[in-house]
Amino acid sequence: MSYLNPIRLHFSGQFQADPSTVNNDVRHFDNATFQPQFQQPQSGAFMNGWWEPEGGGAFRLVGCTVSMVGYADGTTSQTDPVVGLAVADANARVAGKIVDLDPQQQLVSEIWGLIVRLTDGTSDYFAGPFDVAAFSDIWWARAQGSGAAGDIGAGSFWQSVIGPVTWGDTSGSQFLQQLRAAAPEGVLSIKFNVDGYNMSSTAAAFTLGRIVGTIGPASSNEPRHFVVGRQLLPQVAQGNPTGPMNFMPAVVDASTRRVLADFGNALPTQRPGGALFNLGDLEFGYLDAGNAFHSLGAVAYLQPNWYPTTAGIQAFPPARALTAAELTALAQNRVAVVQGSSPIVQENADGLSLRADTFTFRLEPNETADVQLWAAQYGAPLPNAKVVVFADPSGLQSGGGDPNDGLGPTPSFATPPGAISFPSRLQTDAQGRATLAITASDPGNPRGYIDGQVYGVRYLLETIAQSLKTDPSFGYDPSDFVSLHVFDAYAVPAEPTWYGLQPIWQQYANLYPIMDRLLNLASYEDVAAHAHLLAFAFGLPIGNPNHMPVTRDLSQGKRAAILRWLTQPGPDGKPRLGQPPVPPPPTRRVAAARAERPTAALSAAAPDPREGAKVYAMSRRSALRVPDTFDE
Repeated sequence: MSYLNPIRLHFSGQFQADPSTVNNDVRHFDNATFQPQFQQPQSGAFMNGWWEPEGGGAFRLVGCTVSMVGYADGTTSQTDPVVGLAVADANARVAGKIVDLDPQQQLVSEIWGLIVRLTDGTSDYFAGPFDVAAFSDIWWARAQGSGAAGDIGAGSFWQSVIGPVTWGDTSGSQFLQQLRAAAPEGVLSIKFNVDGYNMSSTAAAFTLGRIVGTIGPASSNEPRHFVVGRQLLPQVAQGNPTGPMNFMPAVVDASTRRVLADFGNALPTQRPGGALFNLGDLEFGYLDAGNAFHSLGAVAYLQPNWYPTTAGIQAFPPARALTAAELTALAQNRVAVVQGSSPIVQENADGLSLRADTFTFRLEPNETADVQLWAAQYGAPLPNAKVVVFADPSGLQSGGGDPNDGLGPTPSFATPPGAISFPSRLQTDAQGRATLAITASDPGNPRGYIDGQVYGVRYLLETIAQSLKTDPSFGYDPSDFVSLHVFDAYAVPAEPTWYGLQPIWQQYANLYPIMDRLLNLASYEDVAAHAHLLAFAFGLPIGNPNHMPVTRDLSQGKRAAILRWLTQPGPDGKPRLGQPPVPPPPTRRVAAARAERPTAALSAAAPDPREGAKVYAMSRRSALRVPDTFDE
């Protein structure tokens, strides 16, 4: 079970994402060279603190309402009492937070501390926490036409689970009764697509974008962050789709004998957040052994309000059940979407797929990430499948603005390679699953002014890895790899002092100017005066939306040192000041003045960093390189 289920609700509305963008450039982490203008919004040719330096990191659901529900028998309704109710976030605590893993890996932004509720404004019909998830399958060219450059024209999705769910009164809705019965473990599956993000600080919709999503039942015997089903792939170049559609999943539902296909993040739009772009007639079906296409029906994407009403999910065939012959054919042939007579997205060779559930990790030295991999063939678990694993930095980014902007080079990433270890080969079990254990060691502070190092680890079915050596344009999803932030080793002092921890406080003061509204994090007196409040925030569980730091980029050792300093004062009853080092660290906003440097002219084909960090980060990725051999 998952959101891609006959029992599901669709919703649409807006989301708000309000991250601080000062940290989009990794070089802004350097206290020694930080400049006051880096806390100002970008202006004209000057990058400064990018487009939202005053961001607080909030992620909110705004004005989202249910547009349609589906029942167990495969029928849908826009008159069930659930339709029109709000899908909202928390009403009794602060909003969730949107967090990048690292400035040199900005393409796995996670949502922490979000609550999802179905409510009429007075009573909740269900509510529960959203399990931390990173977005995937970012598509920089989703929106067409003018005004679609950069992040404004991009699309992506988050998929996770809500739970444990607290249920309200479900007796008045046939849909809610079916949903509750289908989720006996108290967990629901949710997936939402986002696009049309507004980056204009003068617009009323600044930091808002469009969201459409789906909620259905979940099971503990399935991944939380993707659907084990039929994965349709486009052709790719440099990690981006080259055709008119993006990656998409589908499942064959045995109960209704229909295919449920999710086009939600796969179809382009006429403009950012606008109607779907007309690609002409699209058909969904399967390719037989001779690559002849057999249609199961037309994609109804051009019907008015189809996308916000259905979240891009359609059942095939549209008005009947699959025949026995069609079910047999689907079990052994690849599904595809064709434009005219040409497939534009289709399943991999032999219907093969492999994907990690959780794929973003923060690791301390000597800590291990257990990555759960799920292999399938034509949507069924693939036992005894051979998997190859290798270090792959192609999905990471330099983390800076234009390299000719005068701010100097960015640190190298993915070095030293020996700071992570993992097996180069795995084999799936009888259920088509395998656990990839990635163990971290101390990277030794290779980036200097920023803690730890970032790494990428790619996993592929061996047969797919071999095929990519000769044709890298088809057969894999660039988003399907593991991203890791490995922290430096840090010994917690017995008696931490302000001067020993000051570089950490200084860095956060530089990067998050919104904190100036509360206190100056670079001032001993300010921090000491708020020691009890700060100790509370730093002591909260990492999943709490009030956890400090909001960016989740502080190692356990450094966080423990800060808590010890805040809660174990010196003889004067205040946190220990200590002795300043020689020479003293740079103080906030008094670094030597340097002339602002405009962004250098970029090639016509290159994204402009002023148009958003995500698409610019994608443009800085390198090409996938599959190793020639793999160790036994």
